[in-house]
Amino acid sequence: MKKAILLSVAVAGAIAIAGCGSDDSTDGTGSASGGTTVTDVWTRVTTPTQTAGAVYMTIQSPDGDTLTGASVPSSVAAEAQLHETTDEGSMDSTDSMGSDDSMDSTDSMDETHSMDSGDAMMGMKEVDQIDVPAGQSVALEPGGYHIMLIDLAKPIEEGDTIPVTLDFEQAGEIEVDATARAE
Repeated sequence: MKKAILLSVAVAGAIAIAGCGSDDSTDGTGSASGGTTVTDVWTRVTTPTQTAGAVYMTIQSPDGDTLTGASVPSSVAAEAQLHETTDEGSMDSTDSMGSDDSMDSTDSMDETHSMDSGDAMMGMKEVDQIDVPAGQSVALEPGGYHIMLIDLAKPIEEGDTIPVTLDFEQAGEIEVDATARAE
């Protein structure tokens, strides 16, 4: 009887200690005290000639929040920007990305930052923020919102892990790891 009680106390203690782990996560998820959560964080593998890449994820906030920026170490890329893929027809000349060589060719994009999606030409533009409505999820995914990695320091290879710091209005900074996969 005494052994059973001692064993029960030990198991309960171990469970309590396990529940006190850190929110710092290396599995591509992150959360903040405000309830904003980030899951399924990933990036595409790039080729040696690509100078840009993209990071994707799902963000949820029970009370609503706004993603206002992102950053990565300089050992990954010179800059990280919030971007949105748009219909080329809806972009005016002030929204145009211009023509430089920093495109992520995994999206089949050319020098003018547009892509042929079958029936329509698509383009990309930098955005100041991404709103996450209360109680809803927002997916950063190919063909929509994403974090653009500009001027990659080296190609992204399958299995690489890229640390990303996300800046939110309410939750503050959330650190996540994007896992590279071939898609």
